Amino acid sequence: SGSAHTVLRIVQVLTLVPAWAMLAAVIDHYNRNDALTPGSIHFLFVVTLLCSVWAFCILITYLRARNTALWITFFDIVAMGLLIGGVVVTADIANGDCVAVDTNVAVVEDDGPFTYRQHCSEIKAAWGLAITNIVLFFLTAILAAMIYRQNQGPVVRE
Repeated sequence: SGSAHTVLRIVQVLTLVPAWAMLAAVIDHYNRNDALTPGSIHFLFVVTLLCSVWAFCILITYLRARNTALWITFFDIVAMGLLIGGVVVTADIANGDCVAVDTNVAVVEDDGPFTYRQHCSEIKAAWGLAITNIVLFFLTAILAAMIYRQNQGPVVRE
């Protein structure tokens, strides 16, 4: 389970970095056009950024210290919960039609997290990668818990 944990961490980093990079491009687009970025996009951006930093740091520290597996399990579950929150607040993008929107016209929707066609697909892709990472964080939490149990010494009962 140790090598599976490492592989899943690498996959997490490789899927979280593009997610927050796409969201950063969308936020930059809003800023360049002096438009207010929806809070849901900011929330998902911050969560994916924090989760990618967490996954990278654990990937590095896990390779040299396996005695923290219980804490890793706890914070993986926290990261999973934050990602679920980010996916929920941006859930209306799932129903968005990124193709039907005119590229030159801003769409003013109070309930939608996107305003421009070119960035609708980026937000949708980041949303999908966040969903993928919910599953990955769940799996790494389970693997870390298994590693914790493996690293415990034998239980002596009297």
